[in-house]
Amino acid sequence: MRISRLLVTWVVTGFALAASVGLAPAAWGTYDSAPVGPTSWVPDGPVLAVAVSGDQVFVGGSFTGGLAALDASTGALQWTANANGMVRALAVSSDGSHVIAGGAFTAVGGATHRRLASLQVADGTVEPRWRASAGGTVRDLVVHGDVAYFGGTFQSHNGIQQRGLGAVSVTTGRAVTGFTASADANVFALATDGARLYLGGNFTAVNGLLRNSLASVDLDTHALHAWNPRRACTGCNRYWDLLADGTTVYAASRNGAAVSAFDPATGAQRWRVAANSDGQALAMADGLLYVGGHFTWIRSDAEPRIILAALNPGTGAVDPNFRPRFVTTYPGIWALAATSTRLYAGGYFTGAGASPPRRFPYLAMFG
Repeated sequence: MRISRLLVTWVVTGFALAASVGLAPAAWGTYDSAPVGPTSWVPDGPVLAVAVSGDQVFVGGSFTGGLAALDASTGALQWTANANGMVRALAVSSDGSHVIAGGAFTAVGGATHRRLASLQVADGTVEPRWRASAGGTVRDLVVHGDVAYFGGTFQSHNGIQQRGLGAVSVTTGRAVTGFTASADANVFALATDGARLYLGGNFTAVNGLLRNSLASVDLDTHALHAWNPRRACTGCNRYWDLLADGTTVYAASRNGAAVSAFDPATGAQRWRVAANSDGQALAMADGLLYVGGHFTWIRSDAEPRIILAALNPGTGAVDPNFRPRFVTTYPGIWALAATSTRLYAGGYFTGAGASPPRRFPYLAMFG
């Protein structure tokens, strides 16, 4: 999850923080630490992707149906799809009429759709003639105009040899042949600031040029930029999620840099925050950066945080007031999305909130 989505090692490698990590802001956000929903629908398996559009929130994962649309305020179920496998990535079309789904499925609604599909947001009907496909699991999706960019663990898509990356028309599902960026390993995360597409994963090269698991591509020309930040920490050889807001690129990675911030022009690291396990999902709303993962503390000098925390995006300081509780810490949170009124967290947790009642398995909404 990232700005474009708002329209989601077991040994501690170090406690070092950039000097710029300073005091908390004078005022923090107002999300309550107790979840408020969903009030009726309960997924029967992990939620691994979340996308919000208007008064709807779309969730994907390993639950029955793989994809569902909910009321964004209450979490009431509107419809469920019929994917035969995990839905791992979601993005809404620019006009808000369709939700693009990616994952490990090979059929939706009884028809063949290999790891990519387009569904109508009104009722979940899958578009029968939209036939984009990928040769392996799609892990992330970003929509820019009429182009859906996707990353994952595949070697090819739509009959094209292009490892880890691809692009198709949102309208037709046909491959965008001018987008040729290819990695030498997996791409787990995508984000855009409207000018560039940022890539994160466990790759060491893009288009044959060395990259430290982070890279960026121009959205107009599809040319690879020289942007090549140094690894956020020694063991940070993969990035699970990215978020770009036009002034900073935020990345979720391994323990020593569960969250880090980079300059989008120079690639310089502005700050990093350690945790005792990975950061895996990012979202931003109302001036706060939210991180989910499978950590039980974040920053060595902070109060414990169970798999979800709020940070000052300028410094990495931890919000002292936002203290949600979850049952089950591993594999933790893998999907976040935020608006001015709701924060959505999805993952493998079996309950959220104080005990009792410890409700809301796999999906929790904070208001």
